[in-house]
Amino acid sequence: MAGLTAMHEKFPGWYPKKPEAIAKLWETAIFVPDANVLLHCLRHTTVVRDELLRLFGALGDSLWIPYQVGLEFQRNRLDVEFGALDAYDALIKDQEAIVDKARDRLRQLRAHPTIDVQKELAALDMFLSDFKGRMEAARAAHPSAEIDGVVEKLTKLLDQRVGDKMPVEKLVALKKEGEDRYSKKIPPGYKDQKKDAGEFDKFGDLIIWKEMIAKAKADKRPIIFISDDAKEDWWWIHRGRKLGPRPELVEEFKGESGQDFHIYEFSQFLRFAADRFPEIKANVEKVEESLLADENARRRQSDAAEARETEIKLRQLEDERDQLIAALSGTPGSSAASVTADRSALRARLNELNAEIDQLSPGRELVREGTVSDAVPEA
Repeated sequence: MAGLTAMHEKFPGWYPKKPEAIAKLWETAIFVPDANVLLHCLRHTTVVRDELLRLFGALGDSLWIPYQVGLEFQRNRLDVEFGALDAYDALIKDQEAIVDKARDRLRQLRAHPTIDVQKELAALDMFLSDFKGRMEAARAAHPSAEIDGVVEKLTKLLDQRVGDKMPVEKLVALKKEGEDRYSKKIPPGYKDQKKDAGEFDKFGDLIIWKEMIAKAKADKRPIIFISDDAKEDWWWIHRGRKLGPRPELVEEFKGESGQDFHIYEFSQFLRFAADRFPEIKANVEKVEESLLADENARRRQSDAAEARETEIKLRQLEDERDQLIAALSGTPGSSAASVTADRSALRARLNELNAEIDQLSPGRELVREGTVSDAVPEA
């Protein structure tokens, strides 16, 4: 190992940490949960909430959050709380729509040798009635007061453990730096560059990053970041396997603060924490199961949102393609028909559009340049 010392020093981020190095890190590190990790205390059942609070309490003075993490927690906690309350009515409405559709299909069914339409309609009514009853019982048992208590406990746990708000002039400078970093895909945060809610929202991860560097430098302690963010701008991912933080992050952190940096997914962190804090070990499997179910649901939501975005983009590309075809064909009334343009440039753009459409949806029917050129004579 002695012969590797210089390589380790010059490329510290490119060597996944050994168990003994991680164990040493735990002895001195500051533990920083992200906002989503804190919000888990509001999302889950009583057993899970209690264990998470017990874990944060066990971290003691080593627990700390950047101001930006606290801000994101405050911005999102009411959405989490009211989202849980809204779920009862939303689920009832969804089931009513499904049952109504099933009723219509049954009523449209003509004579059938085995299906008793009236019996099946009654079964649907019974199912919907039972489902509504369960949802109303769940609503009546909703632990609003308990969740308010959790917020208070978190507030006390984090007392004197929150970073200071970044001055406006520093945020403005960071925004300028962030635009440059994101354009060059320098982590972290560049995967959020499409966010457009507030002036600094898309730079949230970068703000957290800068706050952690400053804290590590001031306290002369390494940082362990606990995050539910699975994006590539935080993680070193090789062939689908997460090896640790991005090497660039480790090197920047060490260069700026002189300290080490490590990152855990929350479920992974729990397993390591359970070995060090026996008080949370008994229920760690229940916590992991609940976190996994939440992660799967979030992934399904993300996939659905991505599919919607892709469909919108496809429609826009196909609309532009149709306009180009109309222009090349000289279709009367087309908005582009009256515009004098280089036909070869139009055909080139058509090919670009076809390539984009093919990439977004390989099964989509494409209109190739040859189709247009065969139908439209050169001017």
